[in-house]
Amino acid sequence: MFNLFKNSFMELEKIKTIVICGFLLALSLVLNTQSIQISSFILKFSFISSSVAGFLFGPVVGCLLAGVTDILTSVLFPKGGQYAFPFTFSAMIGGIIYGLLLYRKGYGTKFLALRVIICRVLVSVIVNLILNTLFSAMYSGKGFFVLLPARISKEIITIPIYSIIMYIVLKAINRVYYQLNLNNNQDIKN
Repeated sequence: MFNLFKNSFMELEKIKTIVICGFLLALSLVLNTQSIQISSFILKFSFISSSVAGFLFGPVVGCLLAGVTDILTSVLFPKGGQYAFPFTFSAMIGGIIYGLLLYRKGYGTKFLALRVIICRVLVSVIVNLILNTLFSAMYSGKGFFVLLPARISKEIITIPIYSIIMYIVLKAINRVYYQLNLNNNQDIKN
């Protein structure tokens, strides 16, 4: 596990990592302004950038990109409140989860789908249900268990939607990344 973090940290030395992360950051800022409302909850798509960063460059880069994205989103698009670091922390945890489960994995379509589903379930449970509900309870003054039922129903609906989107995007990114020969690891192939 230490090597996974070390290799991911070493990705920060590469110019292609910085360039691609700059693009992913810009994409994430645009995606944060877009959403789809389904009944009482809103679907946001900013998770795509964090998952792609974790997939291509690992947990360290995924964590940093998610954190910077959250901070810039709060500064550029404030939504009725002050910036709160705990939500940045939970976004960074999501980036780490994506990197841990997706980084440098040589797999075909079947294993990619399984890893994507596991990632989405872990992010939904750890980040969205536990951490974000806890932080929302702290800032709103409402009880944790008062907020939890609505969040559970939202996560049950969004896990399959986000998993399908994430799978399609990562499969396309994987194909393009290796066709353009952007990887330095020739032993990892689709």
